[in-house]
Amino acid sequence: MNLQQRTTALLEVVETYRARRCVELLEPAGQQAREICRSALAAARQRVHTAIEEQRKRMAIELSAAEARLATERRLLVQRRAAATLAQAWAQLRAALHARWQTPATRARWVDAHLDRALRALSRTPWQIHHPRDWPAAEAETVAARLAARGITVHFVEDASIDAGVRVIAGNNALDATLDGLLAERAAIEGRLLQLLGEVNA
Repeated sequence: MNLQQRTTALLEVVETYRARRCVELLEPAGQQAREICRSALAAARQRVHTAIEEQRKRMAIELSAAEARLATERRLLVQRRAAATLAQAWAQLRAALHARWQTPATRARWVDAHLDRALRALSRTPWQIHHPRDWPAAEAETVAARLAARGITVHFVEDASIDAGVRVIAGNNALDATLDGLLAERAAIEGRLLQLLGEVNA
């Protein structure tokens, strides 16, 4: 075997060793690389899943907050509309009641209805009836005659603070059927107005 053949044989041995050694080193490295890739992919998937879940939670919280703000805005809008409606209705109610007092027929019904209440509620001691300055004397005389028939004496008092209605006083008790007296329970009246408006709009 000459030098050329020995060199070739030696190179073949070296190449065989190199190939075998490469296989021995590359296969575990490839397996380790595949494990690293699988692990990295699983970790990445977990991070993506966690990020998505956190984003969903954030979005749910933001959506809930937005819905709460919207509900609050809707309530405030309803309240503002109700307040505006009540302000307008209150002015119309006062005007309508005042108009009833200015009309003789409805004024007479007003006085009669509240005199009936006073007769049921107040004692028969002498009465004072406070009234507006422009209440016709003839109507006051009719009231005095009606009460005299029931054994009640009455003294009429002009009251500049009253622009509609009457206030009946007997001893320490009073029945306030003036415009302001009838509208004194504003919260209750507004509640009833809202109820009536709701029934009309239903």
